[in-house]
Formats: sequence, structure tokens, C-alpha cells
Amino acid sequence: MPPNDRKHKAARLAARIFATVLFPSNRWEWQKTRDKVEKLLLETAEQLLDAYENSPAKKRKEKKEKLQELRKHLQKNKKRLDLP
Repeated sequence: MPPNDRKHKAARLAARIFATVLFPSNRWEWQKTRDKVEKLLLETAEQLLDAYENSPAKKRKEKKEKLQELRKHLQKNKKRLDLP
């Protein structure tokens, strides 16, 4: 069974809804469709997450946060370093 996180819960719920709309009475077809849709949704979610992790906007945001942390650190230590 897949991990119990939000991504997997959402994929399972969406797959059940999709399969119920297509095959409300045929249990075997419903199960087959649900499995296929869940697999596709999880693969798509992984691709989207990978794209987000490697996006230039996220890297810029991380760089900006690191520079802000450095600025705060330098301001705290300004007196100790005797900087003008």
C-alpha cells in the first residue's frame, strides 16, 4: 500500500470518483480503471513536483531567503565585528 500522505490520498480519491463515473455498476472494470487512473495521477504529480523543485522561481526565492538570513546575521554581529 502506498504511503499515507496527502498526494496519495488525493490520487486515490480522484481515481475512485473517476472510476465511479465511468463504471458505476461493473466492479471489475471499476477496479481496473481506478488502478490505472491512480497510477497516472501519481506519475503526473511526481512530474509536477519535480518541475517545481527545479524551477528558476523557486531557486531565486531560496537565494533571496539565504541572503536575507545572511543580512540578519551580519546586522546582529555588526557591533561585535566593529563594522561601520
